[in-house]
Amino acid sequence: MKEEKKRKKEEAKLQQAIMKAEAAELKKLHKEKQKWEKGKFALKSIVAEIDAKVVEMGSIGGHLLSRFTDKGLTFRVKANPIERSILWTMTAPEHLSQLCPKETVILYIILVYEAEEFCNLVSSGSLVDHLNGIRSLYPSHTVCYLTNRLMAYINKREQQQYKNPASNGWQRPPVEEALARLTTHFAKVHSRQCIDEPEVAEHIVGLTCSLASCQYRKKLTRLSVNANGSIIPKGSLDRSLIKNNCWLKALMAVPKVQPRFAVAIWKKYPTMRSLLNVYMDPDKTVHEKEFHLKDLTTEGLLGEDRRLGEVCSKRVYRILMAQSGSIRTEDVEDGADFFVT
Repeated sequence: MKEEKKRKKEEAKLQQAIMKAEAAELKKLHKEKQKWEKGKFALKSIVAEIDAKVVEMGSIGGHLLSRFTDKGLTFRVKANPIERSILWTMTAPEHLSQLCPKETVILYIILVYEAEEFCNLVSSGSLVDHLNGIRSLYPSHTVCYLTNRLMAYINKREQQQYKNPASNGWQRPPVEEALARLTTHFAKVHSRQCIDEPEVAEHIVGLTCSLASCQYRKKLTRLSVNANGSIIPKGSLDRSLIKNNCWLKALMAVPKVQPRFAVAIWKKYPTMRSLLNVYMDPDKTVHEKEFHLKDLTTEGLLGEDRRLGEVCSKRVYRILMAQSGSIRTEDVEDGADFFVT
């Protein structure tokens, strides 16, 4: 009987130890997951998928792979659907694979071209067709055309043509117009010119690091951005107060709201929630809500008290209560948002 009790006690103790170890392991995993969500493993998690044609491009491939290795970044050389392309994915660490999505596609693609190849693409008039082909495969991706030694190559060919006009029928391709057209006629398309192979490698590796870290940045909104408060006039007496208060910065982001207006609203309603409670009160009419702030007093530049006014009161209400984020600010002020169906 005593042995049975002792055995059960030991089993319970062992079970408790196992549960404690499992709880500790789970806690550790959740901590690791939090680190992952904050981007602590970003550089270890990003994988560059480099098309084999890029690696075969003479000295570019050597410089590029060496730089990736120096930085400790992961890459795979493979045959991508688009030749000369580099794509990126984020892969969760193996021990977090059950808690986090296994792979996330980064919506960015870069095309690496030597100068002569890019000139041929422009001269043949195939650049736009090439871009359309990329867009059909990757409709949501940002596209970047990266060229190596482009202007040096063109200058060299022009000098040869000048010295010996009869040597060949080479004509200067309109690369400037082609690159400008990419930027002005297409969304999320741009270009980058590098002067040599080390700069190509440095740019791609730097881009890889930036793409890794930017996946974890907080998404910005119209009321939170404005360069983190740089919209505040430098001479404002309340500048330091506003820069350290998210609600004040949000009020300042509303067009034409002066610092003293923002401070007056903040003193009466210290949080956005407190003002929204008034704006969402079903017992008040829209007219009452629009002019709710008009009688708040602000301290003028010379010390005299002034009212916030009807115009500012209406503007704050209509911007904060706008239903559609796609409407222009000026139209919201004019009441366009009330007619959205």
